[in-house]
Amino acid sequence: MTTSAHLDAAPVSVLPGEEARIPLDLRNSGNVVEHYTFEVLGPAARWTVVEPATLSVYPGTSGQVELVVTPPHDTTVPPGELTYGVRVLPQEEPQHATVPEGTLHIRPYADFGAELTPRMGQGRRGAAYQVALDNRGNYPLTVALSGKDAGELLTFGTPAAATVVEPGRAAFVKLPVKPKRLLWRGAPVPHVFQVTAAPAPGPDGAPEVDPVPLDGSLLQRPFVTPGLVRALLLLLALLALLAGLWFAVLRPVVRSAAKEAVKGPVQAAEQKADEAKKAAEEAKKAASGGNDGKNGGKPGPSPSPGTSGKPGEGPQPQPQAALFSHRLTAGAPAGGTESATYQVPDDKVLRLTDLVLENPQGDTGTVTLSVAGKPLLAPALENFREQDFHWASAILVASKQEITITVTCRTAGRPPSGPAPTKCSTAALFSGTLE
Repeated sequence: MTTSAHLDAAPVSVLPGEEARIPLDLRNSGNVVEHYTFEVLGPAARWTVVEPATLSVYPGTSGQVELVVTPPHDTTVPPGELTYGVRVLPQEEPQHATVPEGTLHIRPYADFGAELTPRMGQGRRGAAYQVALDNRGNYPLTVALSGKDAGELLTFGTPAAATVVEPGRAAFVKLPVKPKRLLWRGAPVPHVFQVTAAPAPGPDGAPEVDPVPLDGSLLQRPFVTPGLVRALLLLLALLALLAGLWFAVLRPVVRSAAKEAVKGPVQAAEQKADEAKKAAEEAKKAASGGNDGKNGGKPGPSPSPGTSGKPGEGPQPQPQAALFSHRLTAGAPAGGTESATYQVPDDKVLRLTDLVLENPQGDTGTVTLSVAGKPLLAPALENFREQDFHWASAILVASKQEITITVTCRTAGRPPSGPAPTKCSTAALFSGTLE
């Protein structure tokens, strides 16, 4: 072989965003002047150049070029050992090409930020906050949250486990803040607090990341406000006025009108009662005087009112309607359609009065509710998370007819926490009576 090339065997350390120069030694053992070109191989090729790009070496002499390595300062360059190679191509004798190999040590770096939203919250029982954790470094960060206030008057709903934030990603953590004591009346009380986002130590060689303090405030409002007291007093005054108007004006008028309204029917009913009484007395006399001796002179038994005198022919109890509710759940992948169906039992009729549609993931697409094959509702998923419908006149679903929900998924939602779902998920809870 007329060409030999050599790279230092020791790993060369470089920090993303900085530059490292690696010498490459060449020797021409041939008999002609050789011209060399170079090609970097491996993942480092996209951010490595050779200076100079070509080199001429006389017979029996050596030469040197440099590899200029400049990994970008972003999250696409993870820390660790990275092997690369350089193909040395002789122009005169290309069959003597050689590929020396070397190792790069990519050092870890951290770039961490955090934000509290909202900065100022208010409420009677507390307020809900959210902490955004942003990892702009090249290795995962494990971040723990803690909160404190000067008077120790608040409680912080920090998660029990630390949050892992992947490089180039952001994580959002819910943080409820509540006062330890309720404020029943008086002026609103402000509370100033601080939340600390503290990253854990990284891998070997990683720089220490300072905790990020986040300042916030909570305005605790009283349960009984001056406006509420004024509204209650005004309501009591209105009720007293209505009560006085009833007893002083409306009640006598209503009583008088009621007496006049029932005076005629009452007199007519009394007259008919007197006539019925007289007719009963005459019938009794006729029965006692005209008895033909049968049954020993005693009148026979008469059937009781409401019966026919035969067993089983009296009034029968009517069946009662039973309260009913059922839940249908349907899920479909992005671009797909899935359905779920409920069939009314045989010899039953469903009176549908209430419906609740649920879209817990925030999916986009449509959900169609059909009764007996006819579409009833078809709202867009992106317009609601939970939507309810109530019908004063019940929708009748006959025996063996079907209620169907059909989900057409455009894109699955992305909850603030937890793994991203792979398909849409929608539910329908309908209720009424089953007769």
